[in-house]
Order: sequence, then structure tokens, then C-alpha cells
Amino acid sequence: MSLFYKIVQWMLVLPALQNIRILFYFYDSLILRFLPKPERKAGKKKVLVVFPLSLGDAVMFYGTIPYLLQMYPKEEYDVVLTCHEEYRELFREQFSGIIPIDYRRASVDLRYRAVFLRKMRRTYYDIAVDPVGSEKCSPNLYAMNAVCAGLKVGVLSETAQKYQCPAWLRKSVYDILLAQKKDVHKVQYYAKVCSLLGGKACRPAVAKLPVGSCMALPKKYFIVYPSASVPVKMWPVERFAEIAERIWREKNWSLVVCGREQDRLVTERLLRLIPKKMPVCNLIAKTTVMQLLEVVGRAALVLTNDTSVYHIAVGTGRKTCVVSGGYVYDQFLDYLSNGYETEAEICIAAHKSDCMNCNNHCIKRVEGVYPCVLANTVDEVWEKVRILIAEKTKETEKD
Repeated sequence: MSLFYKIVQWMLVLPALQNIRILFYFYDSLILRFLPKPERKAGKKKVLVVFPLSLGDAVMFYGTIPYLLQMYPKEEYDVVLTCHEEYRELFREQFSGIIPIDYRRASVDLRYRAVFLRKMRRTYYDIAVDPVGSEKCSPNLYAMNAVCAGLKVGVLSETAQKYQCPAWLRKSVYDILLAQKKDVHKVQYYAKVCSLLGGKACRPAVAKLPVGSCMALPKKYFIVYPSASVPVKMWPVERFAEIAERIWREKNWSLVVCGREQDRLVTERLLRLIPKKMPVCNLIAKTTVMQLLEVVGRAALVLTNDTSVYHIAVGTGRKTCVVSGGYVYDQFLDYLSNGYETEAEICIAAHKSDCMNCNNHCIKRVEGVYPCVLANTVDEVWEKVRILIAEKTKETEKD
């Protein structure tokens, strides 16, 4: 996995490297020649939904699922989802079946990639739907390429100026490509895809995530999540530590840190920088996805660099401040201007600039971290956090 994240980091620092992903098509074509095609079986029609994206995308897609399942009622259809294996519990109740795949491993381990291709070939589907987008040579495209289906439906952004995936490859994979706007918030994006598929009543809806109450957690706590999917997006941990200390001195809340094993190093740096007296609950690599939803969903405040944790905080109605750049501002960050109904109080720390919404194709010199991320100062972020944690008077609540 460390190799995967290093490769992703290189691709973000040097976007031209992303084009090498087209080589997977030729490897997959060789393997698929030796895999038998499944036959259609009698019974209910089968639908496959391909969604091999990150946890943040999964949360934004979550609110659309009820509309999607209305289109394919369980009396007539078995609707199966393929996603990252660690997210199967999040989706298990909604779908007839889950095909869990370690898509990160499939991107760096050719042996496991052959296993992935075999899994996708086991069943014949009447319809295969890819709501992600076919602009790039990304895992969803290759999953659709491997699947045997009567009809393969994908999405293509109508406003994209340049497609990484060549037209001949898209045509070889999909039977139908639905035209979709590119720079809209993902909640709206997935709702529109559902509408284009035939779900006329589909409206953009923020996920209302399930929050458990089983874990032993501090009575009142805040979360600082200084990690990100790749280092190029990380706000300096020293700045997070300073904000954490200010929150603790102001509110006397406990600090909870959480995340995956790959988040351990940056989190341990954070813990070395904060005052030793600050009470800390360390849950790094100790939670499942559903437990992470509970940890975030019970917090008094969430301060994060990671958009996945940000989306969970929004989906669980928490006070949250996300520190980010403008690289995917409209698509991933901006719940506020879209007017979505949510109980969450949201503050976004991100500088607006002429190069916003570059979708990780940074035109400026990148030396470890995107310049737009580094532009956020401690005082700017603290001002947003301070507003979130301020005690509201009765007069304020009335207003």
C-alpha cells in the first residue's frame, strides 16, 4: 500500500504520469482472453453498480442510493455493488450483494489484478452501471471492461476540455455514455446520473449516515485529522498542533485521533507537538469504517485535512472545519453554496484563486504540498474554528 500511495503522490506532483494508466488496458486484454465468459441465468434480472472510489465519494454517493434502488425494485432485480472491500459494511444493507475488491492493490500488484478480473467475470449482468465517469483510465473503467453485461452504461463530462481516456477505449467498454456536467458538487453529480438513468424523482441529498453508540469514547471531545489521501494535500502538522492546543485551552475537551495505519506517522508527529497534559484518545488503525462513522458522528468538533472525514462529518451532522486547497473546491468541498439540507455546521478553509478546480492538475510549482493548501495560515483557520466552538447565546439562537 505504501507503494500505491507513493505512485499516487508522483502522479499528483507530475500529472502527466497519470497517462501511464492506459497500459492496464493491454494487460487486462491479455488476461481476459483466458477467462471464460459467464452465461445468463434464469431468474431476476441482475444489475451491477461499479463504484471503486474513496470513502468520501462513497459518502456523497450514499444519499443517491435510495433513488437508484427505486429504479431497480428488489422484486424484479438483484442489484450488486462492487467497491473497496473495507466499505462493504457501509453498503451491505442496501444492495443484494457486494463484490469487495482491493482496488488500490490491483493498481500495483499484477497478480492480484488477475484475481480482480476473475471476480468481475464470474457473473453475467443484464445491466452494468458506472456512475463515476469515463474521462480517465481509472479503476471503474477497467472494472466495466472486465464485466460481461447486456448493456453497459457510463458517464462522460460534457465540459471536460481534455480526456485522458481515448475515445476508442471508451467506445470499446461502454454501450451508452450519459452526458454530465463536470464541475458540480458530487452530491448533485450522482443525483443527476440517477436522473439520466431514469430516476425522474431523484433529488440531490446529503447522506444521513448511521451513527452507533457502542464505543467507549470521552464524554466531550474533538477530532484533529491531519492526514490526507496523499502528502501533496497535507496542511503542515505543526499548524494543526497549534490549532489543537488552542481548542483544548479554550474548551478543555479531550482530543481523539483516528485513521488508517498509513495515517500513523503524521498523527504521531501531531501528538509529539501538543502539550503533554492534553487528554488524548488514540484510535489510529483501531476502527472499522462503521466505527469511524461513530467516532466522527459523536464528536463536538471535527478539524480535518482529509475530505473523506469531512464528508462523514457532514453526513453525521457535526461541526466541522476542513483545511484544503481549491483543487476540487466545487466538486468536493462546497456544500454551502449548493444549499443542501444538513445538520452540520461547516467552515471551509481554502483560498480562492484563478486556478481553482484544477482537479489535481496543479499548474504551479509543487514542492511536497500544493501551494493553495500551504496558503492557509494558522490564524485564518483558527478564526473559522473559533466561530464553530463559540458558545451561542439565546439571542444568537433566535436570530
